[in-house]
Amino acid sequence: MSVTIAVVNSRAEAELIAGMLGNHGIKARVSADDLGGVDLALQAQGVRVLASANDEHEARKLLGESESSLSNRKAPNAFQRWLFSILGGSK
Repeated sequence: MSVTIAVVNSRAEAELIAGMLGNHGIKARVSADDLGGVDLALQAQGVRVLASANDEHEARKLLGESESSLSNRKAPNAFQRWLFSILGGSK
């Protein structure tokens, strides 16, 4: 099972994080609903870095995050809420 390790503002940043985790032996992948990088505006909803649940603790440690980091994320802004409603997502 995969878990979200980080949510960042761009695919490039997510790829850098995934690469850094990979350099430390943690398989990570990037998940973004941006039409494969074609529509960058869709990245406003966040680009996720995913890893195995077994690697979550080590990955968060490498990123300098605590286990509760995800619960402290900022709420979506007005544009993001509008975009979620158009795309049928929920946040």
